[in-house]
Amino acid sequence: MSTDGRKTIYDSDAAGAVCRDVCPDLRQEVQEQIIECLNRFYRLEKDMWGKPVEALIVRTVVQGRLQNRLYDLSALSEVLGLPIGTLHRKVADLVEAGYLRREKRGKSVCLAPTDDTCGTLDQSFEDMIGALRRLYEKGRV
Repeated sequence: MSTDGRKTIYDSDAAGAVCRDVCPDLRQEVQEQIIECLNRFYRLEKDMWGKPVEALIVRTVVQGRLQNRLYDLSALSEVLGLPIGTLHRKVADLVEAGYLRREKRGKSVCLAPTDDTCGTLDQSFEDMIGALRRLYEKGRV
């Protein structure tokens, strides 16, 4: 059972017993590989947009655009759980750096990714997919 009391796949009767007894090395290797992929993704985003919070903001704005749901500062603040003042400063920096732009929508001002940001994000996804392919092609999983 996980430390927060939730069951994991290793807690079921049949599969759990097998995995606990036979698979600890495999489990550790899979965890290491997942962490390696997450760290690679983090480095890609950090290199593109700076700190993790900036990457989170850009990623959320892009996701909103893909889902045809643009965010204003208030909505973004609520979704991300960030104070509006902090978000205002971070967004201003991202707009100034050319990663985001503001769009007037009725009475609201919504955030949208720039074309360059969308292109950079597309390339980063290609890099992430490549990292996953290399990981699985090694036959380690």
